Amino acid sequence: MHIDSAADSSPAKPVWLFELPGIRWDESDALRARQQLSDLDLDVLTAVSEEETWIYAPAQHRRATDESDESQLLLATMLGADINALPEYRHRSLDRLLSLGDVTAGRRQPWHYTSQTDIPEHVENEFNRWFDEEHLPQLASVDGTMHAARYRTNGSPRYIACYDLEQREIQGGPAWRTAIATPWRDRIHKEFLKPRRLMLKRL
Repeated sequence: MHIDSAADSSPAKPVWLFELPGIRWDESDALRARQQLSDLDLDVLTAVSEEETWIYAPAQHRRATDESDESQLLLATMLGADINALPEYRHRSLDRLLSLGDVTAGRRQPWHYTSQTDIPEHVENEFNRWFDEEHLPQLASVDGTMHAARYRTNGSPRYIACYDLEQREIQGGPAWRTAIATPWRDRIHKEFLKPRRLMLKRL
């Protein structure tokens, strides 16, 4: 993988993540959402193993309202639906902590693997050091991982890491397993709370 910088710590605007459980979009659904919000760069994905759709969107603060109102308006516009008739969804704001690799190349990859967890306060500092110093760099260096990033969210799970992959089989393959097999990972992994992992296909 080509890494533009060892650690991109430049300021980044918050990203909104919408999760639509029980809904599996196809390419026509994604196209319709993009047409509804042609001024925004939407990243639309559907889960492989579950009925669920994810949409990443640039955080919007167009009106003097709170974030909840603004996110409802954005989703309603995206779906072409009445704001009072939205499906079940979850919205979180993501603040980037670390980005490795080529973001543009990452967005061109068909597969997007995510891992998220809460972490007890007493090990949070070590968790963040492990992720920044070992875990994310080692997975970002696996051949076929074009971009890797991690975020802190304003909800739960509090932390999410994302990997843009050339092929689905990269995640869990021999090089991936080697990259995560460390004593530090084993120690921190025992502290995970409500972990969730999800493979998504980009639409």
